[in-house]
Amino acid sequence: MATVIGISNTELAGEQLEQFIEVIGNAVTTSLGLPDHLKSVSLHQLPKAYATKRSYEEITFFVYTAPKPVEAKRALVQNIQAAADDFFSGSSYTTIVIVKEHADENVGVGGVLRLDKQA
Repeated sequence: MATVIGISNTELAGEQLEQFIEVIGNAVTTSLGLPDHLKSVSLHQLPKAYATKRSYEEITFFVYTAPKPVEAKRALVQNIQAAADDFFSGSSYTTIVIVKEHADENVGVGGVLRLDKQA
């Protein structure tokens, strides 16, 4: 499972927002070798006035997942940037990806600790 929380000052809405969330989710699952249904992606958009002024756009992604090899994390960072570049073709977007790994003893899903679900 990968839970992704993005924070940006983009102004996406409707179908465009849905497509972007799907593109980022696909980049994450592909990079981490996860089935498509094991993703949860949310994008929180803040007004541009709430961010540092830059000559480029910036999106920060927090990716919460079980421990992964460094090669998978490298691919994750590269694939998220490539997905943003493709989606926003012609615009300058920089992505920041913060990977937060967790052991099964530190995650509960549906009221059950992941560690207990495996037993």
